[in-house]
Amino acid sequence: MPRFHRVPYRLIPLLTALVVLSTSSLNAQTPTQPARPKTAPANPRTPQPKTPAPSSAPAKPAPAPPVAAAKAPAPPPPPDVRFKSVYTTGEMKTEGATYIKGERERFEFQDMVLLRQHDQKRTIQISKAANTYMVVPEGVAEMPVIPGAAAAAPPKPAGIVAVTTTIVDTGERKAAFGAQARHVKVAIDKQPTPGACDTSKQHIETDGWYIDAPKAMSSQTTSSNQMPAAPGGCADQIQATSSGDPKVLGFPIAYTTTITGDDGKPTVAKMDVTEFEATTLDAALFDIPPGMNAALNVRDLAKALSDANEVKLAADNAAPASATAAALAPGPKTPGVARIGVPELTNKTTQAVDTRALRQRLIADLTGPKFEAVPMATASPADLQKRAGELGYDYLLLAEVSELKASKPGAFGGLMKAAGGVAGGRGGAAGAAAGAAGAAAAPKENTESSVAIKLLQPDGKQRLSTTAKGKDGGGFSLQTGLGLAKFAGGMYMSMMTGGMMMSPFGSMGAANLGGMGMLGNPAMYRMQAGGLGGPGKGLDATAGAASYLMQNAMTMSDLGGFVGVPGQGPSYDESLGEALQNASKAVQKALQQK
Repeated sequence: MPRFHRVPYRLIPLLTALVVLSTSSLNAQTPTQPARPKTAPANPRTPQPKTPAPSSAPAKPAPAPPVAAAKAPAPPPPPDVRFKSVYTTGEMKTEGATYIKGERERFEFQDMVLLRQHDQKRTIQISKAANTYMVVPEGVAEMPVIPGAAAAAPPKPAGIVAVTTTIVDTGERKAAFGAQARHVKVAIDKQPTPGACDTSKQHIETDGWYIDAPKAMSSQTTSSNQMPAAPGGCADQIQATSSGDPKVLGFPIAYTTTITGDDGKPTVAKMDVTEFEATTLDAALFDIPPGMNAALNVRDLAKALSDANEVKLAADNAAPASATAAALAPGPKTPGVARIGVPELTNKTTQAVDTRALRQRLIADLTGPKFEAVPMATASPADLQKRAGELGYDYLLLAEVSELKASKPGAFGGLMKAAGGVAGGRGGAAGAAAGAAGAAAAPKENTESSVAIKLLQPDGKQRLSTTAKGKDGGGFSLQTGLGLAKFAGGMYMSMMTGGMMMSPFGSMGAANLGGMGMLGNPAMYRMQAGGLGGPGKGLDATAGAASYLMQNAMTMSDLGGFVGVPGQGPSYDESLGEALQNASKAVQKALQQK
């Protein structure tokens, strides 16, 4: 047996402690060996998650990671458009406001309002002063039928009018109304070909600034009656050629247009948009206001307007003098310009004469750079003279239709004094009406007219007394040349606005369109639209609305005339119109002589 040496008892505790310490030290300090690659087992086991020990309190959910706040989408732009425009021709100014909402448009010219309801396929003309409106269906070339008026004659044979348009983008840009405006020049040349009904030549140059049309405007429906009918029954075909990119035009915010006609004399008109905003408009703006009276045709509307105007003029005449009278004055006088009060003409003949229309025709002829003509209500000569002095007028013009004569062609000295008959208008639709009314086989009667005038100072001193005469063949026409530019800016519109349009100082302040000049000429608007490819192609929509109103008034003029009932008897429009022109020339000549 092996022999064991006996360890002394006193060393046992010491040895035990060393063994324990050595074991702990080895366990703590043994370095970790790098793991050797092992062959993956054929069927590796997926470690199972440990089941947490049940807890008496529910576990709190882990907080979600912070998420960046989503950016709110930008609100859509307002769907509607409102803008204001100012038109200037010479010293005349016209202001207009336009509103567009979806398929509806509203054009305001002070008292007169035009609504286009494309969704209802109709156009509505409103006079606020007369509390009256008239509805015209879209696509109808003629105004609502007037009882008693004969059917219109067929249009004159159509020819071809060549219209050449040149568009030049200058490349100049500027900021305007939150958009980039483009500087564009447009030249339009109109040349009638042989056989054309409209034989006038015109050259138009427009220097303007344009922005992209807002969505509300670009979505507008183009209706057939947005372009006024051709005057005088002409239905010429426009043969258009163009160069340049029409897309650079867009919506005009400012332009200057120079029109040169056959006489070679330029006429300049300007337009500036002074306010423009995208907004949300009240739908009621585009409906007929409640409580208004309906006019069945253009004559009914014109009569309502004329009656309302005369009531206002009579109220002005009855107002006491002093501060009230001064407040009723048409506005401050321009230095060096004579102001002439023109009351309604009197009628000495037995014919039915539209003396209010004659007053406006006379005012149209008198108004110019050195003269201002303003209407006055009917009263006795003494009362008119007193009133003219209270209102600070320089002169009072009294006019009377003293004689109307008609003669059969070829009769020897056959002037027959028109005593008791009735006469109708001629020209355009009225000429057709007269021919279709039963006198188709009868030759046209020749007429002569006389108008007696007296020009008085407020102190009663007589400055002029004479009789002006006119006859057929004198060249007077309501539809052509400079007469159209001046008369369209005044007389035509005055008929549709109660006779107050002609002067910028009308007491009702109604829709004076004189500042538009030729921009509101229906014939010119048609020509521009034809050259540019139709309404909306860089054209001024507000000027288009004004030309529509003027065309309506021209239609009323054609169907009514100065004398009598449409379609019955001879027409005195040409001779009476010439007599009024000669009366106006006599007044101007007398005032120019010191």
